[in-house]
Amino acid sequence: MLKRVLQDVLSEEENEQLISAFDQIGDIIIVRIPDSLISKKQIIGKTLLEQVSTANSVFYQSSPVEGDFRTRQLEVIAGEDKTQTEYKENGCRFIVDVEKAFFSPRLSTERERIAGLVKDGEVIVNMFGGVGMFSLLAAKDTACTVYNIDINPVASQLCKENAQ
Repeated sequence: MLKRVLQDVLSEEENEQLISAFDQIGDIIIVRIPDSLISKKQIIGKTLLEQVSTANSVFYQSSPVEGDFRTRQLEVIAGEDKTQTEYKENGCRFIVDVEKAFFSPRLSTERERIAGLVKDGEVIVNMFGGVGMFSLLAAKDTACTVYNIDINPVASQLCKENAQ
């Protein structure tokens, strides 16, 4: 979709250099841009903001996910400079901070699949629980006990808020 959205603002050669997808988490878009197109990041951000009606912010991911807290560096390139958003998945609402806590919307199908395997009475220990996505999905439809553990205090706090 990224290439299609940007086909009118980038040359064909530039468009071929793009990574083909971006992540949308709530009203935030996160895009990875190859080094060869960094000079175009503002126009990429502006175009995405114009073309994706549900987006209020576009961030360039300037580092990989790294460190004990599994976070990434983000730079706002269009719209609001806010990293916290509301994300909906499988009938649940989550508050996510895309810069301060690990989260990937690409794992949604896997979270749903594994949560569907949980049976009543089971005890789940989620050792890298983040903001509680899998843990809360597992507990939503089953009478199970879930322990969501994460080394990142921001992720742990967001999990508590999400459990409310």
